[in-house]
Amino acid sequence: MAWGALRTRPASFAGLATALFLAVSVITMFGSMVAAATTTEGGSDLALIGGAFGEIAMIMAMFVAVTTLGFAIRGQYRDLALLRTVAATPRQVRRLVRFQVAGLILLVSPPAWAAGAVAARSFLSALVDRGLAPAGAFVPGNPLPPLIATLATVLVGLLATVFATWRISRGTPSAAMAGTSAETGRIGWLRTLLGLLAVGGVGVLCGFLVDQEPDEAAQAALLGALASMVALALLGPLPARIVVTLLGLPLRLLRGGESGGWLAAVNTRGHAHRLSSAVVPIALLVGLSTTFMVITDTIRHHMAGVLPDAVSDDDVWLRGVEVAMLALFGTVATLNTLISLTTARKREYALLTLIGATKRQLVRMLAAESVLTALTGVVLGVAVAAPVSIAFALSLADDPIPYVSMGDYAPILIGAVLLAVTAEMAAGLRTIALDPATTVTAP
Repeated sequence: MAWGALRTRPASFAGLATALFLAVSVITMFGSMVAAATTTEGGSDLALIGGAFGEIAMIMAMFVAVTTLGFAIRGQYRDLALLRTVAATPRQVRRLVRFQVAGLILLVSPPAWAAGAVAARSFLSALVDRGLAPAGAFVPGNPLPPLIATLATVLVGLLATVFATWRISRGTPSAAMAGTSAETGRIGWLRTLLGLLAVGGVGVLCGFLVDQEPDEAAQAALLGALASMVALALLGPLPARIVVTLLGLPLRLLRGGESGGWLAAVNTRGHAHRLSSAVVPIALLVGLSTTFMVITDTIRHHMAGVLPDAVSDDDVWLRGVEVAMLALFGTVATLNTLISLTTARKREYALLTLIGATKRQLVRMLAAESVLTALTGVVLGVAVAAPVSIAFALSLADDPIPYVSMGDYAPILIGAVLLAVTAEMAAGLRTIALDPATTVTAP
């Protein structure tokens, strides 16, 4: 059954396959760096770089895998619910999903190994050119890094299934079936409690990093940003609704028959859970990129003349590689989420068409929604990065205002908005072009 779902619904698993491919290739890349360190004299720095980057890759892979797997399951939610009604146990449903994840990992691993090996050689060459690795360093033909990468990704995938199958596997079969046509109205006490604990953890980390040296403070700031992202993912509907309500106020004032903006503002505000799912990946991309930029630019600003220029430039370059890696994961999560959410609303668009909405109105509504979603994600991303950024600035000086170069930062914000708007508009225009009568009557 697992292979059958993969064959009949390939589009539903495209985002998950891309995320798993990226996870295997990135872990292979940095695992190969650690392997290179073991064959190179004086290669301890290589091991540190590979280990640090690999740790970040694992955390990001987990976050993105949960997100993309959740939408893969949502695409087959009705089928899984039907299995529950014909006596399939929750354990069998979870096992089916685990087989699907394991099967995808096996499919993407060989090309991901090749991509990771090529990336490792290119990265090592750049390190050698910058004097960050010994001249004789090379990537050995060791089979352990790719195998470990696949095993690590399997572990990540299995952990992701625990979270992604929670809703479909709990409760009675009738409740699972009812859940296919209803959006959850609340986030639940356990999710709220975990979110508040994550917020508390961020506060503890911020207090801790204020008194740390720059290197330790930078690592604590990154961990704090990740904890903030977890808190946002858990508590997302509430902050998302607050932000979109404020941002959508001008559009709601434009109420009128031709105002797609008014409809978009009301629609996004009324579907907080759907909005939260859409904005969290955008916030992930913006929040973590902001944290890395703040760390790098604040160090250079406050320690100018203290650190040698070469050391400062090398730190900036390594942080840039980290930002690029995070951007890859964030882009995959953002594209998969927005395309999946928009495509899933085809019945809603069809009903609007059948009751008299024109294509022009739908396009205007779609455009306004995409801009609102993108801006909400950017605002939440900056909010996620703010506490740890302020704490990090205090760790370097008495000034709580972090420094960031707007010339480098603005393209990240603009790029995130353009990415989100383009993805949602492309999927939406394709969806509203479908025949409404056929879409509404489709099972």
